[in-house]
Amino acid sequence: MAVVQEWKYSLLKKAIHAIRVMPYGITLACARFLALMGWALDPFHRKAADLQMRATLGAAYNRWLSLKVFMNHADILVDTIRYAYMDDDEISRKIRVEGTEHLEAALAAHKGLMIITGHIGNWEILSHLSRLLGIQFCVMADIRKDPGLESIIDDIRKRSGATILPPKGKALMLIRELKKGSTIGMIVDQRGKRGDRLFCDMLGLPAPTNPAPAFIAMKGEALILPVYGIKQGGTYCIRFSPAVDAGSFGTGKAAIQAISDYMQSWVASVVLQYPDQWFWLHSRWTRRSEMRTIIRRKLDFRKFVLEQAEQRQEPEAGG
Repeated sequence: MAVVQEWKYSLLKKAIHAIRVMPYGITLACARFLALMGWALDPFHRKAADLQMRATLGAAYNRWLSLKVFMNHADILVDTIRYAYMDDDEISRKIRVEGTEHLEAALAAHKGLMIITGHIGNWEILSHLSRLLGIQFCVMADIRKDPGLESIIDDIRKRSGATILPPKGKALMLIRELKKGSTIGMIVDQRGKRGDRLFCDMLGLPAPTNPAPAFIAMKGEALILPVYGIKQGGTYCIRFSPAVDAGSFGTGKAAIQAISDYMQSWVASVVLQYPDQWFWLHSRWTRRSEMRTIIRRKLDFRKFVLEQAEQRQEPEAGG
């Protein structure tokens, strides 16, 4: 088993090296070919993406959009690796930053700052903001059970300049950082654990949403600064939106709901602009097992989501 693991790590390192040194056009073409094969041979993720897009995008939906989504993930893989090994000058040529006045205004407030984003464009590219703008921020990252794989991924992430925090102590650690006036980064368009019963409107459907980002922002008395990084041709555009004060939403459960609603609404507004660059392969409105049931039984996805949300909220409404 150890020999197989070492072989796997060696192969992965060779693949990363190849992505780094091969001409960009050839590397991207190879990755996109593999994405095309994935689209053709992975019916679950193709159908999951298609069902979700059809139910939420309206006239913006078309039958080939799921293929573009697969292709975008090929770009994410290649660019995440290549950008990690670029020097600061090359990074500056490859990434354009807009809305820096919003970042500057937020930093001038001398409060804890939560930079939020979603699985839109290439979220890994955002970690290079520390190199581009000289700001220091930290992000929480899960640790994989495979130490060899974790070491390889950790090396790529650390090259961006962002500080990677261990997952232990999660919320309390981030709240402490915010209260110290630090800047943290969080991805906010996730479901969270099964026990979470917070639902937010996401593209017209109730989406089970992790309340942790809103809770951390509220308890950390933070400013919330949305940002996304979208691929445009061969480069990226990182765009900041105006910051909002978590304190303006109030306190308690109502504030956590309101902050979460704000965060999901912002993500949805970006998705509608760039529908092919969101993580539709993820089952956002259902659990993966539920999505498999919907696909296998050919159920009405929209009806299923609405009924599941109603059933899950009933205990809380009755309490």
